[in-house]
Amino acid sequence: MSDKDNNTQHNPDSLKEIPSVDWLDLEHDRSKFLEDLRYALEECGFLILTNAPGLDDEFQQRAFSEVRGFFDSPMDFKKMSSIENSPYVRGYSLPTPPDSGRGQVIESFQYGFDEAPLCAHDDESQPIHERFFRGPNTWPESATVPGFKPTLEKLNSAYHSLTLQLGELIVESLGEDPGGFRQYFNLDEPYLFASLNHNFSLDAIAPDKQDFIREEFKKSASTVTGAHIDGPPFVALLINDRPGLQVVAGEGHWMNAPVTCRTAKGDYDVPVVPGSVIVNTGGSLMHLSQGRYSATVHRVNTTMIPTGETRISMPYFLLPKMEGDLVPFGQSAAATNETVGYNAGRDRGANAAANLMRTYPKLTRRWWMKEFREFRAAQQAEEKTETQAALKLAAERGGRYKENPGTK
Repeated sequence: MSDKDNNTQHNPDSLKEIPSVDWLDLEHDRSKFLEDLRYALEECGFLILTNAPGLDDEFQQRAFSEVRGFFDSPMDFKKMSSIENSPYVRGYSLPTPPDSGRGQVIESFQYGFDEAPLCAHDDESQPIHERFFRGPNTWPESATVPGFKPTLEKLNSAYHSLTLQLGELIVESLGEDPGGFRQYFNLDEPYLFASLNHNFSLDAIAPDKQDFIREEFKKSASTVTGAHIDGPPFVALLINDRPGLQVVAGEGHWMNAPVTCRTAKGDYDVPVVPGSVIVNTGGSLMHLSQGRYSATVHRVNTTMIPTGETRISMPYFLLPKMEGDLVPFGQSAAATNETVGYNAGRDRGANAAANLMRTYPKLTRRWWMKEFREFRAAQQAEEKTETQAALKLAAERGGRYKENPGTK
């Protein structure tokens, strides 16, 4: 990127697309890398990380091929690895009903690090996050999809390594001690949630609801399109192979995210950046940075997926340790902070667990109804407060664009 291009990228008045950060700049121009990182997270909350280690186009092509192979398998086969089979939020989730009135028809597969359970899932002597997030994966039968498990294990490892490296760099870009990141995250005992999402195009939705869904996606805000912030994680990483992801820009309009791996013929309506990774700020980073890096509202726009095609995305969320409060970087004690919607003393483990329990109701009804009823109201309130804080910070960013046109 030339100096002219870099100045254009860092002009808030010209933020028309998600900013890019080149991993290779770490070696050639570290100060530029940190400045680009700071700008992207401070002014957008999303970034396109190019030349990400371990996630080049060749690997992404292989990963999308394996994942599509699983989702293209017969339903009876996929149900054998159902998420309902164990309490640990791992396995296959059936598609949402096409007549549900929601903006998406989606099936998914959840996974993480294979771990032995710390205790029985209903052992209330242990906190909910230790019972909920630690456990074995529910893998499909390997003879049918032999490359599926090893590919996901490699993806998981690449994502995890990148997140830990990127996390320290994010703290450094804030002007804080990178060691502050390591007090909340470690390699040996990670809390994480990883997913494979298979979104269908609009023609998979019941015909009598398609016009309604189209109109909802034309709105800047809607209760049926799935717009949200990622609350519990520090950052989220994602690769995708079709258009659909949209991000709220500073002035409230939707920006289209690129595709990181082209797996279909023809042109896409959004940029394709092979071998890249999309990174966005989570609620935990919004708090730890005291609002300097704000979580950003985003959604998958079903109407952007080409008719008759489907979209695969592979998001990865690394969660902080869940004991105690999150103390902002450079501070000595936690405090309630209305700017970022954070209440000191909250049960962050219960919040993170309830967030996923509501997403997978069949799993919850079988294994976690008591806990869900106990934690849901607090999680809803916290989610609402954090989302409102993120929207307010986004509006303030938009105000900066208008007040300071043409300045960095």
